[in-house]
Amino acid sequence: MELHQVVLCRALYAEAETYLARNDGVHVGLTVSIAQDAVELFLRAAMKDRPVPGRKIADDFISCMDYIDAAANQDENMYVPFRAKLIELNKARVNFKHYGLIPDKADARRLLGYVGDFFDVAAKRFFDVEFSDLSVVDLVTSTAVRTRLKDAERSLQEEDLEKVFGYSAEAVDVATGELVALLSRRSSRWPLSSSMRFDDAGARFVRDIEGYVDNVAAASERMTIMLALAVNINDLVRFESVVPVMHCMAGGHYKWDRMQDASALTISDAAFAVDFATKFALAVQGRMPHSD
Repeated sequence: MELHQVVLCRALYAEAETYLARNDGVHVGLTVSIAQDAVELFLRAAMKDRPVPGRKIADDFISCMDYIDAAANQDENMYVPFRAKLIELNKARVNFKHYGLIPDKADARRLLGYVGDFFDVAAKRFFDVEFSDLSVVDLVTSTAVRTRLKDAERSLQEEDLEKVFGYSAEAVDVATGELVALLSRRSSRWPLSSSMRFDDAGARFVRDIEGYVDNVAAASERMTIMLALAVNINDLVRFESVVPVMHCMAGGHYKWDRMQDASALTISDAAFAVDFATKFALAVQGRMPHSD
């Protein structure tokens, strides 16, 4: 079963949703283009999963649907669903890619809705899985980040919201730290307390200064990375407003401090936090020269 490809489709679909949240025409066009790529990847996975003897694997989008319908052997329950809507999607993608015609944002939103409907039906029809159950987290190669995202997903299923927010925030912090570690080999920004002698009061003062500067520098690095990765600012603001503050303790363990009232936070906020953290982890991963 080509299930790994279907998980990639889930990642592409999520990426298309991200582009739609941006306000310029190019990203609206990319929404349609990436959504079409996700559908075509799915169709090719379905073709590999049920080959037609003596028939060549199709090259173009429409022929992919023809191939799958032929493999159904007149069983309409195994035809490609929403065919007409997918053809409309493909036409919009061709217009953007080949002729530079940018779709209206409302049209792009409608087409992306068609793609969501397609995946909901087609994933069950061809692979006997619920598309919403597929986890993009499985594409994250960093063990430390993936483990935390898995913990966040499991907590979401259990509706333990504070753990969802905490593990999601940890995942973002760890992913950020891995990228910062790659960019900077400094073991300490202000190694004064280890290189100079102070009395107890002086040592505490210097360590406090070091901690303050380190926190400011870390926040600056974090924001620089967010901007470099083109993270949606509105999403970042929402994420920061729902997750607790992270304090990394000795040994890599985290302490969570809830600075704001969490009583109004909902399961929707928790699902958003996991989604944001996952997309961020994949964005960081895409900039890494290697993974563990």
